Amino acid sequence: MTHEINDWVQRGHLWVWRYRDPGRNCRGWHFSADPEGCRSIGRLLDTMKAGVACHRTLKLAPVTDDVLAVPNYPRKSLGRFEKLRIAFQPEALELTMNPEDDRLVLIVGDARLRKLVAAFAEVEVGRGDFGIAPSENRRSDPWMFWWPPKAFWKNT
Repeated sequence: MTHEINDWVQRGHLWVWRYRDPGRNCRGWHFSADPEGCRSIGRLLDTMKAGVACHRTLKLAPVTDDVLAVPNYPRKSLGRFEKLRIAFQPEALELTMNPEDDRLVLIVGDARLRKLVAAFAEVEVGRGDFGIAPSENRRSDPWMFWWPPKAFWKNT
């Protein structure tokens, strides 16, 4: 499985952001990807679920005004992250995301992996404006998923 993880090549675009000064309804992490990016990250996550701890680092596309126009929330994104390290730790019960310098570190385990894969599958077919719970804690901020800007649908 390690060989398959090492051979994986990222395709498409992936955007991840948080809002600067978010209101109550827009806290938490926001994700979008073009269809090719969704398929690519879905393949990576499916490969990771084989049960062995592993990680891969992905390139994040800049969060532009076109990306932010999809949720139509009149705030700017907080910070610019260039990379996303996805660490699969089978025993992890929650989805966690932590900034480290210019990258984000996302930890996912068996307990939430299917929800994350399913969310990207929904975005791949044009669905968006939904959230997934990163944990069983009902007070945790949902991770929101959005369809990409229309310009990115031409490559499907």
